[in-house]
Amino acid sequence: MTGGWKLSRVRVIWILAVLGLFVAVTLGRGAEFTPKVLGVVLLCFVCELVDSSLGMGYGTALTPILLAFGYSPLELVPSVLFSELLSGFASSYFHHDSGNVDFSGRTRDTRVALLLALGSVVGVVVGVSIAVRVPTEVLKLVIGVIITGAGVTIWVFHARTFAYRTWKMFALASVASFNKALSGGGYGPLMTSGQVLSGIKGKASVGITSFAEGFTCLVGVILFLDKGQRFDYDLLVPMVTGALLSVPLSTEFVRHIDELKLKRLIAAVTVVLGLFTLYKVVA
Repeated sequence: MTGGWKLSRVRVIWILAVLGLFVAVTLGRGAEFTPKVLGVVLLCFVCELVDSSLGMGYGTALTPILLAFGYSPLELVPSVLFSELLSGFASSYFHHDSGNVDFSGRTRDTRVALLLALGSVVGVVVGVSIAVRVPTEVLKLVIGVIITGAGVTIWVFHARTFAYRTWKMFALASVASFNKALSGGGYGPLMTSGQVLSGIKGKASVGITSFAEGFTCLVGVILFLDKGQRFDYDLLVPMVTGALLSVPLSTEFVRHIDELKLKRLIAAVTVVLGLFTLYKVVA
């Protein structure tokens, strides 16, 4: 780690505002702060803390856990996408504010983020349109193998820099968002690890992934609403709260960690998530 930790006034105000809105919305709806509600807040906080720090892990880890809690996919997926929509854009802002990524003007980071956002939109639209025709378990198996392989590759070559290619970035975003539309996960591990393997710095790749994922989730939410799907607000409110609370903290973590250590950490978490995906297929 480098430098000292300092939670800026903007970050403190953000945390207090999110907590205040959570209390106001919950009481306004006549809901209660039950252990289940607070558990969802804590779970989403932890999952988003990992996701905003490493560019992966929120949907991949959160979805199977909440399914085990008894939520149905149709209750869960729209809320996951909406919470990732908000936390993705918030995370990209705080990563820029921390200096992890540079979205000011026509920088390389901005161009890559917009390219990946475009590729993500294409991938998610295609994925949703053919989701009913694809064997989900086969797809999850393929995703698990790809994610695990990407993590191992980053670990082996984390000290090397590879050539950046525009077509590679567009293809990467399309495939990652296609996977997310079909299986609900696998976006962040592919996007972040793919950028690192293409020569983009680990810190910048995390911020760029957050930005692109925000657009992906926006399209996904619109498509779900267009099909008549509605939100379960008893799930949505605590989920959004937990995700947004973690963002200012995770971006500070990335700012202070050494670049090579971050690459190794991204590699390790990528492998774990890939193996977890494979486990869900065979279990």
